[in-house]
Amino acid sequence: MKKKDFMIIAILLVIVGAGYFIYSMLQTDKDYAIVYYQNKEIDQIDLNIDKVYTYEGSYGHFSIEVKDHKYHATNVECPNHDCEKVGWVDQGSSVSIICVPNEIYVQQENAKNINVD
Repeated sequence: MKKKDFMIIAILLVIVGAGYFIYSMLQTDKDYAIVYYQNKEIDQIDLNIDKVYTYEGSYGHFSIEVKDHKYHATNVECPNHDCEKVGWVDQGSSVSIICVPNEIYVQQENAKNINVD
């Protein structure tokens, strides 16, 4: 192979790499957990970011911890803590976390289904 051939291959690899990078940046397939309070959407949680989110419900505080693309209810102020007993919910799962006393529930949706104003 000649030097010119290596240059062409290198240029093609750069173009393909840049195209893949741009394609991955434009993808909207991130999964989100949507938090509802009294049946109204109050937040969208990106499951790709490890963080603890805290909300004020009808009974008290309600927290969601996100870690390694999973989430669970934690530090919840309610009488029975059933929502905490659900445990960790995996990204892509259809399991919802519901805290009846706080009137808060969390369910997953794909970003393509979310109306962003």
